[in-house]
Amino acid sequence: MYLRLIKEAGEMHLPRKTVALLLSLQLLGTIMELSSLIILMPVFQFIQSGGDLTILATENKYWNWLIEFYSFFSLIPDLATLLITSLIFLLLRQVFTYIRLLAQAFAKESMITRMRADAFENYLHTEISYQDKAESGGLINDLTTDLQRAADYMFGEIMLAGLLIVISIYVAGLFALSVPMTLTAIAIFGLALLILRTQMKKSDVAGAEVVKANQKMSSFLIERLHLSRLVRLAGMERAESNQMRTLTTRQRDTLYRLFTLVARVDVVMEPMVIAAAYVLIFVSIEHFGLKIEHIGMFLVIVIRLLPMVKEIARTRQSNRATRAAHHSITERMHEMISAKELFSGEKPFTKMLKHFRFENVYFSYDKTNNVTALQGVTVSFPAGKLSAIVGPSGAGKSTLIDMIPRLRRTDQGSIFIDDININEFALDKLRAGISSAPQVPQIFNVSIAEHIRYGKSNATLNEVRDAAKLANAANFIESLPDGYNTIVGESGVRLSGGQRQRIDLARALVRRAPILLLDEPTSNQDADSEALFREALLRIRRETDITIIVIAHRLSTVAMADKIVVLQSGVITAEGDHQKLLLEDGWYAKAFQKQRGTDIINN
Repeated sequence: MYLRLIKEAGEMHLPRKTVALLLSLQLLGTIMELSSLIILMPVFQFIQSGGDLTILATENKYWNWLIEFYSFFSLIPDLATLLITSLIFLLLRQVFTYIRLLAQAFAKESMITRMRADAFENYLHTEISYQDKAESGGLINDLTTDLQRAADYMFGEIMLAGLLIVISIYVAGLFALSVPMTLTAIAIFGLALLILRTQMKKSDVAGAEVVKANQKMSSFLIERLHLSRLVRLAGMERAESNQMRTLTTRQRDTLYRLFTLVARVDVVMEPMVIAAAYVLIFVSIEHFGLKIEHIGMFLVIVIRLLPMVKEIARTRQSNRATRAAHHSITERMHEMISAKELFSGEKPFTKMLKHFRFENVYFSYDKTNNVTALQGVTVSFPAGKLSAIVGPSGAGKSTLIDMIPRLRRTDQGSIFIDDININEFALDKLRAGISSAPQVPQIFNVSIAEHIRYGKSNATLNEVRDAAKLANAANFIESLPDGYNTIVGESGVRLSGGQRQRIDLARALVRRAPILLLDEPTSNQDADSEALFREALLRIRRETDITIIVIAHRLSTVAMADKIVVLQSGVITAEGDHQKLLLEDGWYAKAFQKQRGTDIINN
């Protein structure tokens, strides 16, 4: 058991020395308590002999030792002295118990803090493919509800280990008093625990069901809270409310089933333990003929053991219920560690002088089939220029630019910056030289200035303003009552789509990274917002030496690009500037004419 305890403690980032400290404190407390109980034997004998120390010293050898011990302190071992000695040992036990409880509480909360922080850090460093598949609801449930339950399991196991040490010491004392009586007691209590074993097994199943119910509830809540607008517009309020009731009812039922099993053990254990004590009294008098002081001492120890035996049964029941949460947490941690990004490379990256080049790059999301997202892509993007990647949906455009900051790794082929393989750059240095703005702006619920500073927390207000001006966002920001101190709301809900996009572009620009990646920045914008964003791109190209690579759904946004790459089904089918691609009369020319016709109709 103790080897398993050490292994599980390591999985929960609980140091071995902490486990050893808690068990040592419990052991010291037990020794003090047992000492206080052992003193009761001389108390019984002192009362029975009428306080005659001569008779006691003659009949019991350890009384000679007691008399010598107390005489060293100039004391006589009378009734008061013996009782005070017992009380002192009892108080020492309480001191050790108090220290243990404080140490345990601190260790438990520290473990939860470390696990939560480490899990979050591990998640941030996992490969993007893992994050694509991971359910945020399940992850949040693991780091909140299940982490607390896993901590309860871990410290429940430590408590069990401590109780077994305590009981072992007490049982050794019982054997010293009477071997037959002790064997009888072990048989009776063992039978009681065997009877409860079926209920404990049921707790394993119930505990796993609780974990699943909690994860489903967390996933449902997070998803629906983010999609509340869609729910309302689709008229699905009643259906979603009913689904919520179903999930909460299922969660309640699984928890109630678990609590029922725990309560059943508590209720059944009490009379079983009391009945066992009565049986022991009867057997000791009728069959073993023990002296009254031995029976009294035996019963005192057994009575002290009764709540411990009950606590073992209750803790085992509880631990079997929370074991699934512990398994879920440790499995999650192992998954994230296994999915950790490769941090190869040591070279610094500060600037791109010539170009960014893909050479015969292949990539697939599912390695088990033959469907590839990128097929032999060979293309270069010139430094300091505005380049665009266009093509139909699902062509692999986002996948291609995800490879630039090494969010995804090639299955085959290489990627170079100025003829240096990107894998040779230190990952943190490479990403520090790349800024990006996604298709859907990811805005924090902070002030505009704080969001723009995200990624460069020490940016001055002038740098923030310059970035906003470059992103064509300064005018509308300064027209707000609180200007750059305006709180934008969760996901920037208080701003229009175009405003969110330009603020996020300012956030990407404030770092002045040499490479800027934009993923379909105008796909959900109106004509005015698109025009403002296009002006921002032109200003960036004109006033900086930043290399811009933009994915565009709206071809009018990138018609002025220095280079346009057409990607279809993971293959480069054309590249050139706007005029060259129009003359080729390929996918680009046809798509541009379709969008132009749509724009004329809309106008």
